[in-house]
Amino acid sequence: MATLPDCQLSLFSAFVYGRHGEASLVISAGSLLLQNGLPSPSKSYVFNGDFVDRGKQSLEILIVLFTFLLIYPKEVHLNRGNHEDHMVNLRYGFAKEVMQKYKMVQNVFCWLPLATLIDQKVLIIHGGISDTTDLDMLQKIQRNKVGWMWDILWSDPMPQEGCRVNTVRGGGCYFGPDVTDKILEKYNLQFLIRSHECKQEGYEFCHNRKVLTIFSASNYYEIGSNRGAYVKLGPDLVPHFVQYQASKTAHTLTMTQRQGFPIALYSPSQNSK
Repeated sequence: MATLPDCQLSLFSAFVYGRHGEASLVISAGSLLLQNGLPSPSKSYVFNGDFVDRGKQSLEILIVLFTFLLIYPKEVHLNRGNHEDHMVNLRYGFAKEVMQKYKMVQNVFCWLPLATLIDQKVLIIHGGISDTTDLDMLQKIQRNKVGWMWDILWSDPMPQEGCRVNTVRGGGCYFGPDVTDKILEKYNLQFLIRSHECKQEGYEFCHNRKVLTIFSASNYYEIGSNRGAYVKLGPDLVPHFVQYQASKTAHTLTMTQRQGFPIALYSPSQNSK
């Protein structure tokens, strides 16, 4: 946003649109696009301020407009209106709407599943396990009322045997290979996939290749600090890894230019381990 000029220049034809934050804006803007086509070098769209306030869907409208701006940075223009202002937002409803929807999002978070099981053989959880992890209980609990599942969400593997308090994170535990073996054997699992930790190559095996950490954000600490990766599992459940490293060039590309992911954006490599 900071790189946009104070006064934008639009060539060729332009469609100008301005309305407050209500759902009908999205519908009518959608009709506008259907009637006139998607933005292009010969067809610009100008949304002329007052995207928020006085309606109940201001946040949704901003998400839609910002998405279009990311995809078509040269063809979509967002002008500031008098309601794109902190004090006005406090008075006319947008600030209150954001807080109400934040509470709604928190409620959604509480209902997110805690685990995914692939072919009854591969368990995927965010953090890890402990010596008291009970997967049968996960099927029975009312997860929106149990608060944090500390071991599932916060735990990390360690090379030593046993299970001890994760003092670094302040939640969960450090679990050893014996704990992994116990849980995998109890539930007849082949291996465990988790995330939660930055790994220099984007992935890392431990516990005799029974725990796989996948970390997909490259350059997590700084440019060049680590690669990102994702894993593909076929019917045989053999993991195939795709690693990538975002470059400085990637930060200058538009969303449209990035559609060639991962080739245009990254330097990927694939391997099976």
